[in-house]
Amino acid sequence: MTDALAFLINPLRQILFFLHNNLGLSYALGIIVMTIALRLILTPLTIKQYTAMRAMQKIQPLMKELQAKFKDDRQKLNEETMKLYREHKVNPFGSCLPMLIQLPITMALYYMIRSQPFTTDNSFLWISNINDPDRILLVFYVLSQLGSSLMLTTTTDKSQRMLMLIMPVAIGFLVIGFPAGALLFWVTSNLLMLGQQLIVREVIKGREAREELAIEPAPEPPQPKTGGKPHAGKPKSKKKRR
Repeated sequence: MTDALAFLINPLRQILFFLHNNLGLSYALGIIVMTIALRLILTPLTIKQYTAMRAMQKIQPLMKELQAKFKDDRQKLNEETMKLYREHKVNPFGSCLPMLIQLPITMALYYMIRSQPFTTDNSFLWISNINDPDRILLVFYVLSQLGSSLMLTTTTDKSQRMLMLIMPVAIGFLVIGFPAGALLFWVTSNLLMLGQQLIVREVIKGREAREELAIEPAPEPPQPKTGGKPHAGKPKSKKKRR
């Protein structure tokens, strides 16, 4: 695995050494700086991710209608679902792209930290060694992953939302022995992603509100009242009898 990710591990190691040796940053703070730079680079994809998520939310009622109509015909359901995606220009995989791009970077950072000790006298907050496990960061990771999962989910099904609540806790048990540097990367990335999602959400909601106002038909002008007595006109003159 390390050989396959060498094209990422070596540049990450060199960047971390540069931040530590040339700028005097601790390795923990260096990982935070690297994570911020990565999230800024992925900002356009984050915007597309939330746009795709909003589009999926809008067609959820139509999806439920299709599922109820073709519940006994899986092939027809898939065909109609793809047709619905095309009609509404929805990319069902658009919300996964930033996570897929970030995954190899996360794995490369993990193997980089596990394969080499990063000992230093500098520390950031309570983190003095990014190679050692850290229980406090583990708690922050679970909470940040929980917030990120709830932000990105588009389902309204209660059982699925409950699964979204359980998954971060289950993952937390799996990464108990992970080095602090990897957890610090995940926590920082999740928090930055949450902030970006909130900003993008407000921007998109404002744009949608302006578009709705633009297409709303103008009110019809008030019609003049036609009630009342009709105009009788000039009275006819009566001829006098002689």
